[in-house]
Amino acid sequence: MSLLLAAGPSTGEHRELDAALEALSEGDFESALSRVDAGLKKTRDETEIARLHVVRGEAYAALRRYSQMEASFAQALESDPDVRLDPERVQPTVVALFESLRERLRGELAVEVEPSGAALRLDGQPLGQAPWRGPVPIGTHTLDVDEGRTSLQVKVRPSRTEQVRVVLPPAASMEAPWSGLVFSAQARATLGVSPLSGVGLEAGARLAGTYVYGELNATVGSRFGASARLGAQAPELVGPLTFFLSLDAYALGGPFLFGGGLSAGASLPLSSKFDLFVELSGRLLPASASYSTTHLLGVTGLRFTPGG
Repeated sequence: MSLLLAAGPSTGEHRELDAALEALSEGDFESALSRVDAGLKKTRDETEIARLHVVRGEAYAALRRYSQMEASFAQALESDPDVRLDPERVQPTVVALFESLRERLRGELAVEVEPSGAALRLDGQPLGQAPWRGPVPIGTHTLDVDEGRTSLQVKVRPSRTEQVRVVLPPAASMEAPWSGLVFSAQARATLGVSPLSGVGLEAGARLAGTYVYGELNATVGSRFGASARLGAQAPELVGPLTFFLSLDAYALGGPFLFGGGLSAGASLPLSSKFDLFVELSGRLLPASASYSTTHLLGVTGLRFTPGG
């Protein structure tokens, strides 16, 4: 019977462990126990201590001193909760007793996350929301915080509390894709053909950094009418300039004429609340006595957004 140990040259640090393993393999269990005691006095390495206690437990198992065997195995798991026996070298009954003890032992995990409220998963299983405290199996576990934004390994020892504090990195965007409606008023002047475009009201929402807007404008001139627009404004692309593109629908009265068009333009911020914009619009309307079928309009105006 033996531990699953990495092969390598014997050093001063491992000499007692190697001697204990050799004595164990030769059936000299009392000598193995003596070597374990000597090794425990010489090392403070927790992995080495765990291996020595396992050898002690194997020796006690061979001597049928089962209460001392279990105590030794418990000490081994306390030093290193991940230590294991090699089932190909150690008797199956001893391996079963060792694993049964591992399953019974529990430690405590306490997790604090800043900001609080993050969802926690332990080894892929839902744990709860931070802050969280409770008993968990001993050993090394994978703790996922806030749907995998942060993942770390935690080692839980028997009858101890493993405290973990996580400060989440800033998210790329903690806001929902639609951050809310933004209203703006426009004063528009049209150069081209009548009817002139008067005052417009625009409502929009931000979607993944792109300003998606809907707009309804009243038009005045020889005929009263309205235009409806649906478009998108990209983030700043060239210096402070932003560009936008929209699909337009038109309705004119007396008699009613309906048409459509396309607008493209650029916007320059003058302050946190005012933008100067220019655009070029093309529209298609049914031919009538007052209008030809196509129009090309140059539009400029000032957009005021109260929210900034």
